[in-house]
Amino acid sequence: MLRSTNQVRNITLAAVFAAIDYVLAMMQIHIPSPVGHPFIDLGFTFVVIGMIFLGFKYGIIAGLIGLVLFDFLNGYAAHAYLTVMEVLMVGGVATLTFNALGRSMKGSRLIVLGITTGITKMISGYLRYVIEALMVGSHFNTALAMGVAAVPASVATGIAMMITVPLFGIILYRVIHHLRA
Repeated sequence: MLRSTNQVRNITLAAVFAAIDYVLAMMQIHIPSPVGHPFIDLGFTFVVIGMIFLGFKYGIIAGLIGLVLFDFLNGYAAHAYLTVMEVLMVGGVATLTFNALGRSMKGSRLIVLGITTGITKMISGYLRYVIEALMVGSHFNTALAMGVAAVPASVATGIAMMITVPLFGIILYRVIHHLRA
């Protein structure tokens, strides 16, 4: 009974995190770029937060459902495979980092988590645009240059994650801890 109760709880929380990922992905700040349609959103912040609270399995499911659903319903379906790549990269680094930090919710450790996942998002954003350029037939050097053109959005999103991951992590931890008390 305890296992099925935990499973229902995890599935329910995964659905909530997927919905939050989706909604935050809709709140965008568009960045002018000669490549693609880069924008800043906080969807990936809650992919990381989902990893903290749900673990890799349910956190990755929540992140994939929320952000891929966003892609399909908002005109980015052709790029959904790139979102899958980014969710796996950011989520994997979040899980590895959080585990390496002793699964601690202390502010300083959440700051480290925010920095590592923010840097990972910058790298995955660059790779996203390089792959996108290669998929449309660009030569490798051209694709690398096109990836550089989209760097401002990737850097801005990474910096936003460096701030929002610790902030939302601490807030949600306190709210959940208060609710359990």
